[in-house]
Amino acid sequence: MTSQSKRLGVTKTSLPPCCLRIHPIDTSLIILGTYQLDKPTGKRTGSIDLYRFDQDGLNLTLIKSIATESAVLDIKISPFDPSLLVSAHSTGNIQLWTVDHVSPDITLVENRHIFDSEILITSIFFNPQEKNKVVTTLTSGELALIDLNDFSHEVFDTVHDLECWTAGFGELGQLSNVVFTGGDDAKLIAHDLRMKNSIWSTSYKHHDAGVVSILSPNKNWNNSNSNHLWTGSYDDNLRILDLRVMDKVNPQLIPGFIPKVLEQKNLGGGVWRLIPSPIENDNRVMSCCMYDGARIIDQVDQLFQVSRYFKKDHESMCYGGDWSQDGKYIATCSFYDNVVQIWSPNDVE
Repeated sequence: MTSQSKRLGVTKTSLPPCCLRIHPIDTSLIILGTYQLDKPTGKRTGSIDLYRFDQDGLNLTLIKSIATESAVLDIKISPFDPSLLVSAHSTGNIQLWTVDHVSPDITLVENRHIFDSEILITSIFFNPQEKNKVVTTLTSGELALIDLNDFSHEVFDTVHDLECWTAGFGELGQLSNVVFTGGDDAKLIAHDLRMKNSIWSTSYKHHDAGVVSILSPNKNWNNSNSNHLWTGSYDDNLRILDLRVMDKVNPQLIPGFIPKVLEQKNLGGGVWRLIPSPIENDNRVMSCCMYDGARIIDQVDQLFQVSRYFKKDHESMCYGGDWSQDGKYIATCSFYDNVVQIWSPNDVE
């Protein structure tokens, strides 16, 4: 039986939260992106909120909230510069923020409208190989690479038939030239970063609904299985796909060779986010499972099993989550509840 993880803290937010990150240097700081839709007007608004978690008193305190002109769908802290945060918005724009973890404080430094205002940027990811490049996924079904130096951008040739929800960079060997995307059309597409086109695209044989999370091995997580790709879907299933790598030391994709599913497991909720443990050689993964809380997933003999479960006050969509850099706690948020919860990946109730 899966054990319920121990809750360490909880707070209510003013607006519905959909994404969050824990600062990598000061792990007491939690940054939140919110999204609110005014149904009569159709206008989407949001905020960037900065919280502090007192690990002794187990309290969450709001330090600062900055209203944004549009809703925030995703936020990421640069893996190269912990003072840089980017946010993806509902009116085709991205914003750059400076995070001062000493003060602490957060300040908007740039707001760039890159795409049509009717396009929502659904996710944003830093390229692990190039510090000034990010990739964005769009409700138009497109994938675009943005240079943060001058905000020039390139749209990839291959487009999803419906909304593109998420992306994931390959990091090992020749996979460093690949970015994967998942869309509402239930397709997983492998794109060549050098050619900006498709290597292959899956079909309904792989996923029964939209692909909403992607996780590829990196130098700290699952590096002994560089031929594996993890995907999460609206169909509630977590899958491990075999990328048909012939050489594990120098993995590469073969154009036209569609990956096969090695294993899949129903997690009881849509697998919206897959966040690997930040601890070296700890191959656990945290999954935000939408309407059924969150899970900790362990790997056993290259397969996986759920070892921890957490829900508590996550009665609605659990969309955002992150590990603290020291691996001691996890923060997750649920949308319609206006709730952020802190819990232990190790201790149980």
